[in-house]
Amino acid sequence: MSACEIANLFGAFSGKVSVQIKTIFKEGLLMETEAMRTIQSGQGFIDLYGIEMITMLSFRIATPQAKTLRRWIIDRLSGKNSSSSPLIVCYTLGKRYN
Repeated sequence: MSACEIANLFGAFSGKVSVQIKTIFKEGLLMETEAMRTIQSGQGFIDLYGIEMITMLSFRIATPQAKTLRRWIIDRLSGKNSSSSPLIVCYTLGKRYN
């Protein structure tokens, strides 16, 4: 997912997400070469991030959507059985990226 898509997922401003991504790389929590892939699209180059970055960002951004993902992650790791999985919908304009 791109930083803008992650921002939409978490209901946060894209600037906040970008700052947190830079901080994660600066602190050495993730390496850019492992956590980011750059692709070329018709509008230029786009940086894409995987589930590891999305998970880390969910613990650094304080929005209800990020909290929902955090709770789901913690429940899954702690073995708690929840009656339903969270439904996370991300709307994008134009192309979809895998």
